[in-house]
Amino acid sequence: MAPEYRAAPPPPASYGVPSPAHPVGPTAGIRPPQAPPPVRRRVSSRRPIPPLIFLVILAVVALGVWFKVLQNDQDRPGAAADECPAPPTVTALDPTTVRLRILNGTETEGLAAQVSAEFVGRGFAVTETDNDRSGREVLAVGELRYGPRGGDQAAYVALFVPGITLIRDTRSDDLIDIAIGPEFTTLASPEAIAVAIATPVAPTDVACATGDPSETVEVEQ
Repeated sequence: MAPEYRAAPPPPASYGVPSPAHPVGPTAGIRPPQAPPPVRRRVSSRRPIPPLIFLVILAVVALGVWFKVLQNDQDRPGAAADECPAPPTVTALDPTTVRLRILNGTETEGLAAQVSAEFVGRGFAVTETDNDRSGREVLAVGELRYGPRGGDQAAYVALFVPGITLIRDTRSDDLIDIAIGPEFTTLASPEAIAVAIATPVAPTDVACATGDPSETVEVEQ
């Protein structure tokens, strides 16, 4: 007779043991902790200083250095020589075409009028007589002040006042200023002037002044 097989009895029901999928008790309904979301960095709206600004700063510095170099070149004696040309050569002129302004650079009253009369007697056109208002001391026989357009006139007039110092300023016309100094006595004789014109020698006492014509430089004799 064949053996009889019986089905295994079902496992006993487990009462009171909660299933992991269905928790019960105080933690029922509480979701398990989750990992925090990744933190995103805020993208700054500020942009770094572009390299162009740095290049601009370098350019400004280079420009300043270059300007300093040019300024030093202008201060060299060669540059000063270009601004202050050689003394004008002496040429005989018609004195009636030469305009003069006679200035008294001394404490002697009436000296400008006296010298003016002497120049008028030689045929010059004296436009004005006055005291020297440049505010500087006039030395020796005086100063002859002229501009770029009055070089020939200045050289010619200087023959009449031997020892006068020629000063070139920035005036725009050909007017000649003669500031009489304390050592002036009288004009040179016509004979002496004729000899000087026949054997011309350029004046040697020449200085240059910049800016206002009244602001001249002092020259040692």
